[in-house]
Amino acid sequence: MDEECVMYPPVFAVDSQAGYPVPPRPPPRRRSTVQWLLFLLVSLALCGMAVEACFIYHLYSTRIPSGRTEKSYQDKNDIETAPLKTTNHVVKPSAPAAHLTALSLPPRSDGVLQWTLEGYSFTHHMQYRDGVLVVEEEGYYFIYSKVFFTEPECASFTHAVLCNTQRYLGGDTELMQSRRFHCRSQWKRKELLNSYLGGVYHLSKGDSIYVKAQNHTQIVRHISPENFFGAYMI
Repeated sequence: MDEECVMYPPVFAVDSQAGYPVPPRPPPRRRSTVQWLLFLLVSLALCGMAVEACFIYHLYSTRIPSGRTEKSYQDKNDIETAPLKTTNHVVKPSAPAAHLTALSLPPRSDGVLQWTLEGYSFTHHMQYRDGVLVVEEEGYYFIYSKVFFTEPECASFTHAVLCNTQRYLGGDTELMQSRRFHCRSQWKRKELLNSYLGGVYHLSKGDSIYVKAQNHTQIVRHISPENFFGAYMI
């Protein structure tokens, strides 16, 4: 009974007055050399970008004043919308030449074909009048002609180039000729045919050359590139 009433002191007791040493604070960590180098490089890069931006702004402000910006855009739009001016530089032949196309008029009563000076036709040191080319300089010329015609039913078609000169008597001289004779069957459709002539001849000053056709009603006159006549000095 007496043992149950005895009070025992606690096992652990904290002495608040006891003085224990405080652990020392760790020294501040020093930055490594690599970190300082990276920081320096980044700072230099930022400074370079700032200097470059200032330089570009200064250059832009000195070249294009602010008061001229809108006008520059307006000038640019005017240039873009302005029509392009084209210049036609015609290169003249180095020697006498002529090229006639488009049988715009019906042939003469004697069968001489008449041409036009429109489109790609031209004359250089050669005269053209009433279906005839007149030579102004003596020399050798390549003469050519082509006609486009329909096949006759039963008749001949003649395509010829003739020359009128004062050197020979007896009228005009036939230089080239193409003749076609064929009787087409009545069940056969009409065919479109071509006749081409070309050759080199000596012509004197004042000579005239022209194209003549028999049964010229067969010629298809509305297709100008298929009918032409010309000559040039070689």
